[in-house]
Amino acid sequence: MDEETRDIIRRRLVESLGEGKVLWRAADTVLYRKDTYRIDFEKEYEYIPDFVVLPETAKDVETIVAVASEHKVPLVPKGGGSNRTGMLVPVNGGIVVDTIKMDKVIEMNPQDLEVTVQPGITLKNLEEYLNEHGLTLTQEQGSQRMATVGGAISTSAFSRKNQKHGTIANRVMSLEVMVAGGRTLRTGPKVLYTSTGIGLHHLFVGAEGTLGIITEATLRVEPYPEAREMVLAFFDDFWKANEAAQRLMSSCVTFTGAEAYETEDATVFGAPAGKNGLFYVGFDGTRGEVEAEKVYVSQMIRELGGVIADETHTRAYMDRYTEQWCGARVATRFEDVITAYVPMGSIQEFYDRLWDDVMKRHDLKPIPGEKYSLDVGRYKMVGGRYFLPEDREGWQRYQAALKDVAKLAIELGGSISSCHGVGIQHKENIRLEYTDVALDLMRSIKRALDPDNIMNPGKKLPDE
Repeated sequence: MDEETRDIIRRRLVESLGEGKVLWRAADTVLYRKDTYRIDFEKEYEYIPDFVVLPETAKDVETIVAVASEHKVPLVPKGGGSNRTGMLVPVNGGIVVDTIKMDKVIEMNPQDLEVTVQPGITLKNLEEYLNEHGLTLTQEQGSQRMATVGGAISTSAFSRKNQKHGTIANRVMSLEVMVAGGRTLRTGPKVLYTSTGIGLHHLFVGAEGTLGIITEATLRVEPYPEAREMVLAFFDDFWKANEAAQRLMSSCVTFTGAEAYETEDATVFGAPAGKNGLFYVGFDGTRGEVEAEKVYVSQMIRELGGVIADETHTRAYMDRYTEQWCGARVATRFEDVITAYVPMGSIQEFYDRLWDDVMKRHDLKPIPGEKYSLDVGRYKMVGGRYFLPEDREGWQRYQAALKDVAKLAIELGGSISSCHGVGIQHKENIRLEYTDVALDLMRSIKRALDPDNIMNPGKKLPDE
């Protein structure tokens, strides 16, 4: 961006929004150069936005988008900043639109089980607000404390309660979105289901800010459950825990969510020595149904040779797990995590080939105790964490490994990323997952809503 254009944009933004909402000095904007994605070491400080704006209202966003559209300046919408795939990296400079001050509850309708909020409210703060009124959003993800509603929608974020309640994608009723040109789009009526029109709100779920900036969201909520319980069990290893997971998923138990994984030392959670496969199952609902489901699942676990943790260890585990789940991943710099989907019949083959072939070939090693995991429920996800090398040659091996992991997941009938989205990390690899016809249609939608390609350019879709 040339200096003359930069000065014009700065003056217009400051005049319209106020100086306190516009950052342009390098000392401020450098802090917005990336999310938690480990970008190329040589480009650590290459992508810095020209401006960062902190809107508080939809009118503020309208002004920002209108100015950017006039000058064809890129816009990068930002929520809590916990994304792991580089979708917040300003690869073309431009304006980062930080929505963190748009954190208000606009309207709540308990009778119709709906709430309307601004996009910058965090999931934690919204959940606490709803709980005070006897309601819950049911969207429980690892970045709960910092992730925003707008960010969760834009990444189609996973929820640990997906089996019973779905994810944020199933919560969206209607959206208000600012699209290119400063036009306000209301995607439809504030209802959970309608057979009129086309479900435009679905376009923006998982779009990663490439189609517009969400300024308001109406979400379905649920009554706060009468009872909440959890069963924590220990098995010899991940594969024994996986047997319990597969049995659970083939049952009719309406659990909220569950996970099977292997840790390096499960004795810290109260496990007997040698039992390093963990399996937990959550329940919520009326007291009677929760107690009955807990008894049923406990019996199933014992039949498979599992050892059930006592209440004290179970509650301590849940408190610790909720605090650290994904939080440690944000804080840890030189590591990455796999969040692929593969059919359950192929999970053994996936892990065997992942660690014994793909990662070994690229000299990438799993983090001890983080080699295997399975999110159990309707949206199954396999995971594993591994160390990243801290040099240029290692970066190239990392990129090659990403492509090979993507090929493996697709070959087995799965998906590259079932949780973290695409960003810049996976955008070229999704050619493996979608046909040219599908990608061309996605580009056509992008061009229709964003003809000048100013909405988070360089993300989500592969280069033509």
